[in-house]
Amino acid sequence: MKKYLLIVLAFTALASTAVAQNGAKNKKAAPPASETYSLPGFRDILWGTHIDSVFVDGVKLTFEKSTQYSDKSKNAYFIANDDMMVGTVLLKTLYYVFNNNDRFIGVIMTGESKQFGEMKYILLNKFGQPSKEEDAVSGKQYYWNVDDVRISLVNESINQLFTVDFTSDYELSESKKVNRNVDDF
Repeated sequence: MKKYLLIVLAFTALASTAVAQNGAKNKKAAPPASETYSLPGFRDILWGTHIDSVFVDGVKLTFEKSTQYSDKSKNAYFIANDDMMVGTVLLKTLYYVFNNNDRFIGVIMTGESKQFGEMKYILLNKFGQPSKEEDAVSGKQYYWNVDDVRISLVNESINQLFTVDFTSDYELSESKKVNRNVDDF
């Protein structure tokens, strides 16, 4: 009887270990953002694309210069009748940012603070855990680095808005490509 009980206990222990290991394998921990996702652009527009060369589904997009965007140091544009949904989040504004050479380098989106949690979920799901988090006076701030793109999510509780900012280091990436191929020496 003792021998039978020991066999049953041993079998139960082995079965529990196997189930626990299988559960651990199926439970995915979010790897660092750089390993999970590549970010070549936004909505099929590649970083660095010239403003006059943006086509989506064979149709040339027309960008209109924003007069509403407050940061005059950025060349912010919008697309009339643009899709203002990201997942289940309805955006208030969606700006496409171009550098002084009219190359696509960024996106700025705003939405109502009540949807901040949904936007945070989307970014966490896409890019993993943020590389940095801050509790500022104005609200929560999260930051990711994916490829050569910096992403920030800021909840401005005072204004009842959140802002998502994608900023590509397109110019730096292009400079690195040129400098890697120097054949002068």
